[in-house]
Amino acid sequence: MPCGDVAELIEQVNEANARGRGSILLSSGCTYALTAPALPDGANGLPTITGNVALTGSRVTITRQSPTPFRIAEVAPQGELTLNGITVSGGSATGNSATVGGGILTEGRLALVASRITGNTASVLGGGIAVASGAEARLDGTTVSGNGAGDGGGVHVGGSAQLDMTGGSIQSNKATFLGGGLANFGTTVLNGAAVGGNRTENFEGGGIFTALGPLSLNGASVMGNESASYGGGIANAGSTLRLLRTLVDGNESGLDGGGLYQQAGTSHLVGGRVSRNVAGGQGGGIFRVGGTVVLTGTPVVNNTPDNCGPPPGVPGCAA
Repeated sequence: MPCGDVAELIEQVNEANARGRGSILLSSGCTYALTAPALPDGANGLPTITGNVALTGSRVTITRQSPTPFRIAEVAPQGELTLNGITVSGGSATGNSATVGGGILTEGRLALVASRITGNTASVLGGGIAVASGAEARLDGTTVSGNGAGDGGGVHVGGSAQLDMTGGSIQSNKATFLGGGLANFGTTVLNGAAVGGNRTENFEGGGIFTALGPLSLNGASVMGNESASYGGGIANAGSTLRLLRTLVDGNESGLDGGGLYQQAGTSHLVGGRVSRNVAGGQGGGIFRVGGTVVLTGTPVVNNTPDNCGPPPGVPGCAA
């Protein structure tokens, strides 16, 4: 693949779709700048992925370089896209043709390996990545950073969708409303991933907002996130939430629940620590207004203005 040859890239993606599968090797260290949608008045810079397509490179960037808003890639329900060593940047789902998934919208299967999703925007859902209802996404050693959306600044996981993330980070993303880093309505598992430096401008879940579907964090960290209202680190509005050996540290909320805001559902913390979080209201560490919080060997310490609230607080947590 010639360095920076967008026309050739689009042609090879179309050919892979037509064959049903294809692997495309991009030139190392090159940037492929998309200056228009693949189709006139379309929503995507690359052709919609309908086959099993893999793009592989080293220090390769695919970016939008146009005043016209369009996302970088969309995966159709029957499609599968694998990116290995690719940066996706500058996508914009903010026009009439698209409002979801600024960098990538997947309705099929998406796999990101050692890749970066950065500097993308969506007016509604999933600034970096939107995993639509029924879709699947797998992220290995991948960074999702500096993206923005209404909900799910970094990643939005729709109802009955699935996200599995191993290693990597969701960092420095911004949501206008819910889930600065991640908004989960499906089934999400984060293994050894870092969720840090994300924020919401108006509502809850600076790092993570979760409702409906289950969310598990294993050996992960939720650190340095901020919410305008509730749940600086995590806001649980009805999920089965499980934190295993996970650090919730240094998050801040404008109102209650600096580390964790428990509105509904169940939160079970095993090991790990909830520490140094700050709430503008009560429950610097954990604020439980509804549902159940269970602590199993998880210290909740050194939070401001208190560790847990409101009275009677959380069993096993000293206020």
